[in-house]
Amino acid sequence: MTIAIQNRRVFIKQRPNGMPVIDDFGIEDQTISDIPPGHVVAKVDTLSMDAWIRTTLNEEGMHRTGDIGSTIRALGVGQVVESSSDKLAVGDWVYGLMSAQTHALLPEAAARQISPEEGIPASAFAGPLGITTGLTAWVGLVSVGEVQKDDVVVVSGAAGAVGSVVVQLAKQRGAFVIGIAGGPEKCAYLTDTLGADIAIDYKNSNVGEALAKAAPDGVNVFFDNVGGEILDHVLANLAQAGARVVICGAISQYQNLADVRGPKLYLRLAERNASMRGFVVSHHEQRYPEAIAEISDLLRSGKLVLPEHVVEGIDQFPEALFMLFNGKHLGNLVVRP
Repeated sequence: MTIAIQNRRVFIKQRPNGMPVIDDFGIEDQTISDIPPGHVVAKVDTLSMDAWIRTTLNEEGMHRTGDIGSTIRALGVGQVVESSSDKLAVGDWVYGLMSAQTHALLPEAAARQISPEEGIPASAFAGPLGITTGLTAWVGLVSVGEVQKDDVVVVSGAAGAVGSVVVQLAKQRGAFVIGIAGGPEKCAYLTDTLGADIAIDYKNSNVGEALAKAAPDGVNVFFDNVGGEILDHVLANLAQAGARVVICGAISQYQNLADVRGPKLYLRLAERNASMRGFVVSHHEQRYPEAIAEISDLLRSGKLVLPEHVVEGIDQFPEALFMLFNGKHLGNLVVRP
């Protein structure tokens, strides 16, 4: 099928040396001129800015490394504008690896059809119903962390997209929730908007002392998005038996994956009969229907919210990535091309 759709994309120009800078990225226009059978072109609506994107820019990336010159990978939602597929029609909404561009050419197998509705807009599928945000939060807390009513749950990076959903899911399941974030504004967001019981400002307080005071009987579940020193502070404050540490991510370590710093206090796991588990959300795909049902019900009833921090324009994708790592956003950071 011959077409002529103008696409603007952001690509990897060179490997970052430490924190990425604007010169590491290139931006160009190109023409999508052919749609192979079984493919669609989707106009990208919303891209989710996730920490894993950073790990694709380097050769030692935790996720599949992007080639020099390749469009930077990112998940998101879009609407089909051209189709040579028998399964997807023009006007359908889809979720998938849209990448940092205005239009995505996708095989039908890589474009999951979604159904926006009242209370659940299309952008929700790049947020509370997205694989790397809401489903990751649910799988880590419920399937891996096995959260129970009255558990003391601690969430690091709690003001980010995944952390925001974890806080609310834990509260809805009857847990006592302590969120860790940086700065008074984010801590107020945790308690006033998300309903966390206590917020700890890691920039302006001693996290270990604050945790000991907030959870005198110890932490039952720790959902870790940050790693580094905060992980050690929580290990020092685990409950005496049966605590679960869930490793979702370690954004504090992503700038230097060749020299990742692990926890110093891992022996607390043995001392306190605790466990630590990492997870990849796709390994729990069989539980997606449960997660989607629970999160959708909470969205419809207004019991779960995920504010969007919107960056407009695909040219601003690199700036949005910088924002993700300097902590200058609340909730779900997205790019609207």
